[in-house]
Amino acid sequence: MEVRLATKNDIEALCPVLTEFFAYNAAVQPAYCHADIETGEYPKEIIESEIADFLIAVENNKVIGFVHISQMKTAPYGSIVPHNYAEIIAFMVTAFCRKQGVGEMLLEAAKNWSKARKLDYIELMSLINADEANSFYDNKDFSTKALIRRHML
Repeated sequence: MEVRLATKNDIEALCPVLTEFFAYNAAVQPAYCHADIETGEYPKEIIESEIADFLIAVENNKVIGFVHISQMKTAPYGSIVPHNYAEIIAFMVTAFCRKQGVGEMLLEAAKNWSKARKLDYIELMSLINADEANSFYDNKDFSTKALIRRHML
């Protein structure tokens, strides 16, 4: 297995894993996420971006996981300490490949991507009901720094 940057040639192979990601999120938080079929526009846009990438795990010419990572900056307000950081927008290992070290390899690649850009930290948002994912992040020393709260109207 290898972990590498995705290229335009990987878009077709990445689409089923993105579709699985959308279905997972829809199952965990159906009020806010819905299952969708990825056609290639989303990964194409990221692969062409100057500040974001897809890192993919590939085994036997099949994409089995990915991280969508993007370079970000804190808001430019005097009261906020300025930081350049990486944000993991999406992170998925296909169901049949979990608990085999794929996530760890992808996370290490994300760390290396961030260090190469001299970023200060990696940030991500995870769904509150995504127990397996949250357990993974807890075990990888991600700490909670904020909570998102909603008041339904």
